[in-house]
Amino acid sequence: MLSVTQIQKLFNSQDHTRMITSLADNGAALPLPLQARLTQPAATAGLGLRRLTELTYGPTSLSRDMIDALLDTQLPDGSFPGQVDHDPLTTAAAAAGLAATLREQRPAPGTTPGSVPDPHTAQALDHALTALAGMQDGEGLFRHGDDRTEQDRALTSAFVLFLLARLPGFREACRFADLMTWFDERADRLDEDTAQLYHMASLDDPTRHPLSPALNAIAA
Repeated sequence: MLSVTQIQKLFNSQDHTRMITSLADNGAALPLPLQARLTQPAATAGLGLRRLTELTYGPTSLSRDMIDALLDTQLPDGSFPGQVDHDPLTTAAAAAGLAATLREQRPAPGTTPGSVPDPHTAQALDHALTALAGMQDGEGLFRHGDDRTEQDRALTSAFVLFLLARLPGFREACRFADLMTWFDERADRLDEDTAQLYHMASLDDPTRHPLSPALNAIAA
């Protein structure tokens, strides 16, 4: 299991390749075709932070350091630098890490309120989601600069959905319905990695019927 100590060591050493491979080995859904594209500072900090919140309760010094690293790298348009300009993979990974920390800071129903969600983190997340919305093409897909085929764009988009589909702010900022419809209409033509990511994203989407065409096709 990838421990807090291991995450801290990889983050402090800026070993981006090891962070991605360690997360993948630990069971994170990181398809091999995307791993090299995700070995970027903001992407590894975001995905590492996302995992860290699963291992800890409440903010820690490490989580604060990782948030600070993300806020320091965010570009004026709200995106995060990656392998290419306007990188949806890196921006989605960073947004997922920020969203996880904000969820962690909210008190559970019926409990005494604890720390108030950091407004700077919330603002950074909002800006990232706005930037992602600007990266959608006419069909609602996200495209990484190295994507050359429809299959490549589908994998990129499915990964973004997998990370963020459960997040209301993402569904409100982006053309979410168009994106889900695109996948529904092509459910029987998705490759294995894309189908798995989209299946998990669909399960995280509270607005969808569990027996949607895409889920039926993936489960068949």
